[in-house]
Order: sequence, then C-alpha cells, then structure tokens
Amino acid sequence: MSRPGDQVVRLTDLEREGILNSIERASGEVGAIWRRVLLFGSRADPARRGGDIDLLVEIERADDAVAYRLKQRLRIALEDELGEQKVDVVIDDGGRSPKRRSGRLAVGVHGHACAGR
Repeated sequence: MSRPGDQVVRLTDLEREGILNSIERASGEVGAIWRRVLLFGSRADPARRGGDIDLLVEIERADDAVAYRLKQRLRIALEDELGEQKVDVVIDDGGRSPKRRSGRLAVGVHGHACAGR
C-alpha cells in the first residue's frame, strides 16, 4: 500500500490507480486540468478504521460549469473503477474556498503532489 517516501494512507494500490485513472478520464472529458488529488478524512489517518473515501481534487481555474461537470463525470468514473463505494469529492479550482479539510489530515494519493496533464 505504501511506497518508500510515501505518507501512509489507507488505500490499496488498485484504489489509488482507479482514482488516478478516473481523474484522468473525467478531466479529459470536460476539458479540466487537474493539479493534484488529496485524500482526507478517516482514510488519511492510519490509526482509524473503515470510512468512506474523501477526495479533494485541485484543478486549474475553471468556471462553475466545468467544475460541476467534472464532479459529475468523476463520480461516474470512480464507480466504474472502484465499484459501489462511498466516495465524497470536493473540487477546488482556487476560486471560492471549498468546504474541505478544516484541520483534518490530508495527504496526496501518492503521498506527494500528483501532476496533471
């Protein structure tokens, strides 16, 4: 699950790959450019058990319609990749401050910033 230099997160390698594949697919479909993906909530805390997957996807500045479409397409792509799991997605385009993390631990899906295309 973790690689040398990674921060520990409670995702399997298949889940990580599925999340990144989903983001690539969804962002390509709507024309968004993603910068990084952060996991927050209980799955970012190795001391906790269970929990849904909470993702914060940082994208280049986009209008509300692009961010909305990305969130919708990403939900579909995540279900295709991960099956029926509880996944919460927050999109941050650097504009309005999204409801996110608020003091909670957040780590990169790869333990570091994930570069988008």
